[in-house]
Amino acid sequence: MGTVATGDSVAPKPAPVHFTEAIDYLRNKTRLPTRAWTDLWQDQHARAFVVAGAMKDGLVADFHEAVTKSIAEGRTLEDFRKDFDQIVSTHGWSYNGSRGWRSRTIFETNMRSAYSAGRWAQAVKLKAQRPYLRYVHGHPRHPRKWHLAWNNTILPVDHPWWKTHFTPNGWGCQCTIQSLSESDMRRYGYKVSPDPEPSKMIAHKLNTPDGPVTVKVPEGIDPGFAFNPGEGAFGRGANLDAIEKHGGFVDLQAPSSSRTTAGNLDAVTTQTQPARLPPILPDAKPDEKAWRDLLHRSIGGEEAIFTDPVGQRVSITDAVVDHLLASGRTEDMGRAAYWPYMRELIEAPQEIWVGFAKDKVTGRVALRRRYVKLIQLGKDRVVALVVDEQAGYWQALTFFTGRPGTQLDNLRKGVLAYKAG
Repeated sequence: MGTVATGDSVAPKPAPVHFTEAIDYLRNKTRLPTRAWTDLWQDQHARAFVVAGAMKDGLVADFHEAVTKSIAEGRTLEDFRKDFDQIVSTHGWSYNGSRGWRSRTIFETNMRSAYSAGRWAQAVKLKAQRPYLRYVHGHPRHPRKWHLAWNNTILPVDHPWWKTHFTPNGWGCQCTIQSLSESDMRRYGYKVSPDPEPSKMIAHKLNTPDGPVTVKVPEGIDPGFAFNPGEGAFGRGANLDAIEKHGGFVDLQAPSSSRTTAGNLDAVTTQTQPARLPPILPDAKPDEKAWRDLLHRSIGGEEAIFTDPVGQRVSITDAVVDHLLASGRTEDMGRAAYWPYMRELIEAPQEIWVGFAKDKVTGRVALRRRYVKLIQLGKDRVVALVVDEQAGYWQALTFFTGRPGTQLDNLRKGVLAYKAG
């Protein structure tokens, strides 16, 4: 902490207050290339950092770093525009729209979503002491009809209305949310609002790289904004990990999908037992020790970190075996035979797909990275490693195998993050 002179004494200079939850929201996002803003949709943005039209990994990474630095250091739009200009020049990026509009959109959309997510994270932590949320309209000079109508709406933190109406609710929306205690309610004379009427769903036609599509969102909310960014990133309660181990997930789909640009996946001829990999399991049913020995031989020890072609690190430990034993399912046990291909799948896949799923109970969005490769095991088979992301770590590994014609389309879902060659 610095100091400032005040007369004969020296007073401490107050340090800036960092909004930790907002910073974490941005910092923990996974970077993805996208063709258009419709490649990802609503809750998916809670876990992914994208800039529409930014298709190079390095370009996306530089923007992610610049935006995260802006919120961590309290930088202004003009500060960010200096970074914007340097990034565009370095990568030779040709973007749509004017410099002023594009830089403002990237900066303000990320800042407002991050602050909103941070407020939600704090509200969930403090809901026992501050059980209510109040919608506050934030643009008096340019009010939006419905946003102004929602002003002063006060509902419990757990009310389902916040799933779709948590701010921001559109491009440039400056509305915010205020957390309230019982004493706040008495002090200001506030009353809990009646349950809002079900929103009228409005159809919007969007032009996507895959053609026009029609989406429906609640009246008054811009397409793509009818979600709670904080819930997707942080969930809506404690003990999330324990709950999600036993809960179901709902796959999240975007209006446009990059699957149509993936093309055909040609077979790769790979020996059944490559010399640098240990042999697969014998036909006899192995015991726990045999499984652990196989995993250790497959990854070169009790723990290994492999790096994929786009720089994502995948950590593999004995937790893979623990998960296998906990499931007790015969079909899961059979997948252990493919552990020797872990390194090859991660370090030299043909495609990497990133998809999203939302837990039905906690509301938190899981990011799933799929490494896909055709490996010749007697017959051509699709062998895919699926890794779930949580709190910045890759875990919950599983394998998919099958004939290319029947399994491939089921695997190639979400955003195509990498294609060999």
